[in-house]
Amino acid sequence: MKTAAMLCATLLIPTLQGATSMPDYAPAFPTGAPNDAYAQYFTGRSYLARLTEHADRTGVPIANVTFEPGCRNNWHRHTGGQILVCVAGEGLYQERGKPARHLKPGDVVEIPPDTDHWHGATADRWFAHLSIECHPETNKNTWLEPVSDADYAAAQPRPAQPKVLTPREAALARLSGRAAAGDIPGLRRALGMALDAGLTVNEIKEALLQLYAYAGFPRCLNANAAFAQVLAERKAAGKADPEGPAPKALPADADRERLGREKRAALWGSDPNAPEAEWQRFATGAEQFLKEHLFCDVFARGVLSDKERELCTVSMLSVLPGAEAQLASHRAAAEHMGNAKAALDEAEAFARWLFP
Repeated sequence: MKTAAMLCATLLIPTLQGATSMPDYAPAFPTGAPNDAYAQYFTGRSYLARLTEHADRTGVPIANVTFEPGCRNNWHRHTGGQILVCVAGEGLYQERGKPARHLKPGDVVEIPPDTDHWHGATADRWFAHLSIECHPETNKNTWLEPVSDADYAAAQPRPAQPKVLTPREAALARLSGRAAAGDIPGLRRALGMALDAGLTVNEIKEALLQLYAYAGFPRCLNANAAFAQVLAERKAAGKADPEGPAPKALPADADRERLGREKRAALWGSDPNAPEAEWQRFATGAEQFLKEHLFCDVFARGVLSDKERELCTVSMLSVLPGAEAQLASHRAAAEHMGNAKAALDEAEAFARWLFP
């Protein structure tokens, strides 16, 4: 069964000494061991592999430094300068008082002597660079204060305005991603932007309700609590946000198993009566809940279209570690529902948007 195969696909990605998975990351050099000797100068986990064995003779120490998503080093400076050669993933570099640079493989950063700076991974991608110490015989490093969360968030690459998505779709992607990530401050801002973009209260409630199926009830309930607070604050400020149409109710005698099976098949364009896959026969409870709760109870409520619900699902899954297989599967469903590939790419970018 095409649908079942997509839903139960697994993606096995090797991990590094307790590190999280690394989708879309192809390191060109050894990752090395945890960078414990310098851990006090980093926010997040990093790894170090020294590549030159005879730096004392060549005078050119080179190391590969790997950053987990969200990891960055403190502000610091070198008396002799430094060169960074980006080799994998996506990273950031910033000098004091200047805009941050978004780094990708092939980029080279030449850091002048005595220049305050920091570098590290973006919030959602691994990053590795070669570190070349200039004038090593006299080069001294001075570690300074950590990079603040606000400065790090402000440095993230982000889409300023949607180019493919409508403002409404961009708002759904943004709030779905922040809710799934458990980023309540970011979610509060995304909720305000969604209401300003014209989404109704009930439309946003439906996106947050759907969250339970992909990120669990704790984040679903926390997101709804945040939404209630945002609405109360807007009401106190004199803003009247429309409720919008209420969700539909299923008849008491509805065949929820059949309706859920048919809805799931429609999303992926598969045969609802095809034989069940092995995982469906094994995980009978999960299969029942998928059909009856998610694909029947939730989708039957209406308010959001199937196209919009799958856009929300893609946005949610794109920020969840370890959900790469499910993300790929739901991208296929989202495209089948009429979302363009470029729109889904943009939705993932908005979902990962960190607010300064």
